[in-house]
Amino acid sequence: MELQAVTTSFGKYFGQITWVVPDIQATENHFRTILGISHFVRLENLQSEDLEGTYRGKTDNHVFHLSMAYSGESVIELIQPVSGPSIFREYLDKHPQGGVQHVAFIVPDSQLEEAISEFKDKGYSKVQSLTLPFARVAYFDTSKELGVMTEIIGVTEAGIDFVEQLRSESA
Repeated sequence: MELQAVTTSFGKYFGQITWVVPDIQATENHFRTILGISHFVRLENLQSEDLEGTYRGKTDNHVFHLSMAYSGESVIELIQPVSGPSIFREYLDKHPQGGVQHVAFIVPDSQLEEAISEFKDKGYSKVQSLTLPFARVAYFDTSKELGVMTEIIGVTEAGIDFVEQLRSESA
């Protein structure tokens, strides 16, 4: 039996692939020296408590480093968990060497709630969320079906400027 394709508000907006890693500096160096992706912007010691973070339905306070670069039409993101429970720590506990933990679709912030509702309508619950200065994000556990989690990024006006800056500095 063939399944019928559906249209979603976010499906055509793939924009990011994320590695969760034990050493963000070493991974950045690998991307620079082996893959030629040279310009990373790093944010260190982000605290989910300061970012309206939730983890498995409860407010939390995990700490992580985040590094981003632009390649082609996609953002490359590196995350290193520092402390506290999170989907990033869960992944690294299962895969100590690190690896691709999630992919992301990027929509305007005004469309984020619609995209979250579409995921919930398909039976997925939000496992983690954050409000960053440039975006609100929600993570869904699609690892059983896709091998990785899926993130929906609701990018703000400041986020659009940030992504354009990443893009221009990578050119």
